[in-house]
Amino acid sequence: MSFKNGMPSWEDLRLFLAVANEGGLIGAAAVSASSPPTLSRRMRHLEDNLGIQLFERHQTGYSLTQHGRELLVKVQEMETHSKSIQTWRAQLDQRPVVRITAGSWTSVFLAQHLEEITGGATAPRIEFLSGASFLNVSRREADIAIRNKISEQQGIAKTRIGPVSFGIYGSSTYCRSNPSSQSEDRYENCDWVILSAVGATGTSSSWLRQRIGDSARLVCDTPHAVLEAVANGAGLCVLPRFVGEQEPRLQACCAEIDCLRHTQWLVTHDETGTLPHVRKTAQKIVKLFAHHQDLFG
Repeated sequence: MSFKNGMPSWEDLRLFLAVANEGGLIGAAAVSASSPPTLSRRMRHLEDNLGIQLFERHQTGYSLTQHGRELLVKVQEMETHSKSIQTWRAQLDQRPVVRITAGSWTSVFLAQHLEEITGGATAPRIEFLSGASFLNVSRREADIAIRNKISEQQGIAKTRIGPVSFGIYGSSTYCRSNPSSQSEDRYENCDWVILSAVGATGTSSSWLRQRIGDSARLVCDTPHAVLEAVANGAGLCVLPRFVGEQEPRLQACCAEIDCLRHTQWLVTHDETGTLPHVRKTAQKIVKLFAHHQDLFG
């Protein structure tokens, strides 16, 4: 088996496992918190990366090819080993661990306010599992998930923690030099910094691509690279307001983008969510978002 673009990422393999287990994009979207278009794109990317076809695509769903079935066995083995490593690590420290999966920027926000969700010598250890791929609470890959959409699976408890809004940002120097940044002409006349298809985590990326096409000056594979490039004058970008409004190197170029506003949910499993260390951490996260609702709404 040849690899065209290097080894496949574990995130792509996790999504492959979801599509294979669910037999299609709709079911996989419910358990992975990724949209069907994103899953379709990531599976095409994985197939291209491996140089083989993994799925037969039908109107009723996805079925595995022979290569797909062979890869499924290997990925299932990887998942088993991953869980055994997590168990081993947990045994090295007697304090309980709370695994929180969230988008990259939400994880940064939680990390910045860590003392508000933990605190104390006996507080649980926290693992932030962030990125473009969301782990599955129902399969106990995470204890708490913060998501912008939720599945209706049984055994899942959800709590609404509030809205997230988005805006367009650029450095003060760039905005002064480019008056179009303050008008609708910005999409044609300004430089843009965007996330790559692999790094994209939500609808804001596809929304922006619909307006600027393939004309971006810079494409980055991580949200932090986008932020640093824009803060240093590379152009404009779309950011959650709770990121852009707290970054002193940036200024807003428009009001809130209404169509990108969405609700965030805190999700736990009915069984693990009742464990004291998980329940208390979840309650503190809900309280944290409520305290900073001005940044989100």
